[in-house]
Amino acid sequence: MNILHNTSGVGQKSFGVGSVALNLAREQLKSGCNVQIWCNSSKGDISWANKTVGFEAGRITGFPLLWPKQLHMSTKMEAAAKNSFPLKIDIIHQHSLWTGVSRTTNIFRKKLGIPSVIAPHGTLSPWALNRSKWKKKTALMAYEGHNLHSASCLHATAEQEIDDFRDFGLTNPIALIRNGVSEQSLQASGNGERFRVQFQIPKGKRILFFLSRISPKKGLPMLIEAIKLITEEWSDWLLVIAGTDEFGHKREIKELVDSCRLTEKVKFLGPLFDQDKLDGFAAADLFILPSYSEGSPIVILDALAAGVPVIATKACPWENLATYNCGWWIDINAVAIKASLLRAAKLTPSQLREKGQLGKDMVTSYYAWTKLSEDTVALYEWLLGAGEKPEFVLLD
Repeated sequence: MNILHNTSGVGQKSFGVGSVALNLAREQLKSGCNVQIWCNSSKGDISWANKTVGFEAGRITGFPLLWPKQLHMSTKMEAAAKNSFPLKIDIIHQHSLWTGVSRTTNIFRKKLGIPSVIAPHGTLSPWALNRSKWKKKTALMAYEGHNLHSASCLHATAEQEIDDFRDFGLTNPIALIRNGVSEQSLQASGNGERFRVQFQIPKGKRILFFLSRISPKKGLPMLIEAIKLITEEWSDWLLVIAGTDEFGHKREIKELVDSCRLTEKVKFLGPLFDQDKLDGFAAADLFILPSYSEGSPIVILDALAAGVPVIATKACPWENLATYNCGWWIDINAVAIKASLLRAAKLTPSQLREKGQLGKDMVTSYYAWTKLSEDTVALYEWLLGAGEKPEFVLLD
């Protein structure tokens, strides 16, 4: 089977979406499929993806973006798709929406007549649709509406996405295939002491770790408000915020921290990758993602794979945090965050590590990329008329 994954990026700053495409492609290749990735990443990013995830760099083609890059269009990618007849492609799997990647999928569908699977990765949630609303309405009329309605199947990574697709008016078949964790992640280890020394974190401080884009959708103001309410009970804790700034939101959060007089309780870092990221998880007592909107965030899997218990709002599809006693799955407000922080603070470091080990055991058993990759191949076979409809595919 000849598979093409189409995504905007596979480098460090592609975050969860690039990771999903790379991990699926790697496991599909191991199973005997012929797999390629098209993206808008540089040679340096492609080399990083090869070294970090282990997918062959020669199977990744990067196309430069048209200026201004904020448009996320690539005339060279579109031209390559228009001249795609020599390529052996049986199916295309697109990751995320609202970029020129969707225009390329439309071209492939028209030129080659092949099935397409589209994974929006949370970009059709109500919160996400209200962000840059006019830009998305324009894209919807220009190319995205046709792309979505013409997809052979939509790929949901969580139950909530199924509702989002139907609420958006899409009637396509939907495959529920969750995001996963790699064997490499489960075996990797970090050095917590090195992290503390590198970033000058006081000895004895317990670490609440946030690692994600510093973006309005991530709910950091709620978290700061919750910490403001429990300063006495939280005296031996430090919130470490790491990630890439989006929309100038980091400045807003810093101003909020200052106004709440929490400067000594919050430490800001930049983005963390590779060993620094592993070291951060090794140092952390607890991980938190207080989001307003998510698809199926890879960073929660990263935290659990590292043995760190997690607090996540119900914007994240992680009821299993409560089911498997490896964290807290809470309502989307400061009061619920405050309550979960207080519960966690009452636990000893060893008790939190026990919860973290339960999380690691859970993702090892149920979220392995190998099994999830097999599900995608079964989906492709059905779409190509070579297999039965998988049970995880919904038709209504």
